[in-house]
Amino acid sequence: MTSHFSPLEANVRRIYRHDRQHSFGTKKRYRESCLVFARFAWDEFRLQKFKNVSDKHIVAFIRHRQEQGTAPKTIKNDLAAIRYAHGKSEPRHSISPNEDLARNYGVVLEPTPTVKGNRAWTDIEYNSALAYAKSNGHQEIAEIIILCRTMGLRITEAVAVHRSQAEAALRTGFYLVRNEAKVGMWRALPLSPAAREVFTARLENTPRGHRLYVKPHEQTHEAVKRCEEWLNKARRSFETTEGRTLRTWQGKVKELTFHGLRYAYVQQRMAELTGEGLSWDAAAEIVSKEIGHRRIYVIKVYMGGIQG
Repeated sequence: MTSHFSPLEANVRRIYRHDRQHSFGTKKRYRESCLVFARFAWDEFRLQKFKNVSDKHIVAFIRHRQEQGTAPKTIKNDLAAIRYAHGKSEPRHSISPNEDLARNYGVVLEPTPTVKGNRAWTDIEYNSALAYAKSNGHQEIAEIIILCRTMGLRITEAVAVHRSQAEAALRTGFYLVRNEAKVGMWRALPLSPAAREVFTARLENTPRGHRLYVKPHEQTHEAVKRCEEWLNKARRSFETTEGRTLRTWQGKVKELTFHGLRYAYVQQRMAELTGEGLSWDAAAEIVSKEIGHRRIYVIKVYMGGIQG
């Protein structure tokens, strides 16, 4: 019986059938976005394999979605899904960042509203969370918090660290974020002194071929869920009045989340780099690459309204 799917749609379904990185909800959203793209790319270009996706296909798709009146945020979500699948397919071409697509092809996606409040942890909350986790037998959680705070990793990126990545980082002084990145966009960032201590100690108890914080027979998103459930139960034990005031936006307090550790990382790094004499834009260029966005205006979101 002949399949009613195009070859490119079938390719997308195979890629996401084997996706073990994302939660079921994210996996579903990403797959649907890629299927929308696959139908378009098959109809317009007869493109058969995801590894052959290039800028020309992406630009045509963006223009098509804009002509349909699709919201910029939705298009950006589509592009994130496409980039992830593209990175999983042994690509023949690289896909340019959104800024380069705008500069080279004239397609412009309106920036997402910049500031929606500050979600950063205070230093007291960070240190108290480490002490609380360690004292309650959750050393792994404490280490994951350190990786998120001192290197700006997303929770999924911190949980998914593989032994080989940690070993390479200890040798080279740079940590390479690989396919566990949100859009499959690899990046290298300086290994923080605190992360060096974490990796050195953790490798003693991590067998070769394993991840540092994902248990045998466990998927990455399940390990992430364990961490988030711990934080949901524990946050009241180290949340401060100062922190709650900091995270109040339009009368509503934003709770401590692992993502808030990235806010704190960005704010500290921006202060460090501008303190060294770099302009705000130059510092933002560096930090945006470190956190895996490569879009300067995103740094304004993470600054949470703090003026440069």
